[in-house]
Amino acid sequence: MNKQAGCGIVSFFLFVLLCLPSWLYAAGRVHLSELGISTGYASGEHRPEGGDFHVTSFALRAGFDLGGLQCSFDPFVNAIDADESGVEAGLTVFLRYFERLGGKVSVFGEIGSGPMYLGIDTREQGDAGFNFLNLFGAGFRYHISHSLSLDLAGRYRHLSHAGLRDNDNLGMDSWGFSTGIYLGY
Repeated sequence: MNKQAGCGIVSFFLFVLLCLPSWLYAAGRVHLSELGISTGYASGEHRPEGGDFHVTSFALRAGFDLGGLQCSFDPFVNAIDADESGVEAGLTVFLRYFERLGGKVSVFGEIGSGPMYLGIDTREQGDAGFNFLNLFGAGFRYHISHSLSLDLAGRYRHLSHAGLRDNDNLGMDSWGFSTGIYLGY
């Protein structure tokens, strides 16, 4: 696949993901269900030469109830501590499934992806620039009250530019956690 076709496909899917909640809202099938803030940490190893990299995350969340699923938009700015220090910034679109265990505790699974800017040069990704961040996680939600909750999740992160740039694309993998507080509606 050439880069123009790849960019077109990626642009189409991003457009659909970003517009889906507004289309469903207009049809009366979705509503804003929560706003929140989260922080976290992830760590991985550079390939192929080794060496650790660490990410401290900060994100906001606007979550929408899709009737059994939650779709959220999580803009983020993350601090990177590696061979050189820098930032990552972008927007992750998540889908989450919650299952109430009873009482005040729920479990959830999540999958997210979105565009981001990687602010450091790496052997895996080449020069600083455009990438995608893919996240897979599972966690617990504690309902403090009807409208306030705390989350704790373990996450796997994969960073890649999907071959859309002229740099190497070995990808960067890391494992971490996130915790957040959310105001439900």
